[in-house]
Amino acid sequence: MQYWKRPNSGKVERLDDDTFKKHPEKLTRLEERGYERVMDESDSSPYKAPSTAKKAVKKITKKLNKK
Repeated sequence: MQYWKRPNSGKVERLDDDTFKKHPEKLTRLEERGYERVMDESDSSPYKAPSTAKKAVKKITKKLNKK
C-alpha cells in the first residue's frame, strides 16, 4: 500500500502496489499533479524505505526465537 498526499489540499490517495505494476503511468500522473509519497494516512512525513539492516535483524531474531 502506498500513500500519496497533495501538500496544498491535504488530500491523500491510497493505492495498492499491484496498481502501479499494472498501470505505471499512474505514478507519473501523481507526481505531475504535485503529490508526494508519505508514510501513512495519519503520518504526513515524507516516505523513506525501510532499511535492509532492520530486515536482517528481524530475520535473525525470529530464527533465534524459534529455537
